[in-house]
Amino acid sequence: MLNQPVQVEGGTRRERRIQRQRAAIMQAAAQLFARQGYLATTTKDIARSLDIGESTLYGYFSSKQEILKAILDQQAGMVDSLLVHLKDLDDRPSMVNMVDLLMEKVLATAVYNRVAIAEAWIDDEVLQVFVLARWQPVLERLQEVISGRIAAGIFRPIDPRLGARMILTAFIGAILPALRGIEPLPSPEQRRNLAETVVEFFGNGLAARKE
Repeated sequence: MLNQPVQVEGGTRRERRIQRQRAAIMQAAAQLFARQGYLATTTKDIARSLDIGESTLYGYFSSKQEILKAILDQQAGMVDSLLVHLKDLDDRPSMVNMVDLLMEKVLATAVYNRVAIAEAWIDDEVLQVFVLARWQPVLERLQEVISGRIAAGIFRPIDPRLGARMILTAFIGAILPALRGIEPLPSPEQRRNLAETVVEFFGNGLAARKE
């Protein structure tokens, strides 16, 4: 189900219990950070929302900053898992599948990504280390795809770097209302239509002009 903590598997029973509690703390903190802001949220607020003592919370995280870092690190695993699929972008259906998969992953951790967006807007370190650096491999792979299609005469000559950034911007724009929580999360069918639209827009927009 979307917006649920990451499922915990493997390890001993105690390790799984610790991971589940850490995930619950991260989920609660992310919701508070997104609703009232990181600076205005205290560890006492987070503990209270989970009905646990603040000392119990400190048994899992040493500080509010450590909780934020763990939340932002969620992006690393998500983006890394996408790189496996990015290497197979050789036709339109594979592009649609990749965009659909990316939307699913981003929206599945929407509560975490809202925090990343909000903090990146006001904190340069978060922007550089936890957002831009995480997405750089995706941008580089998109640049390679665009460059290859330009060389093959499929796309007209453009700056591949700028094209990659525009694709990623259009992708974020398509799901931003749901990501912000001002619209309901799209159904799988709606998400697929969004993916089709993003790919169609850039496929036609970048297509080589016929004389």
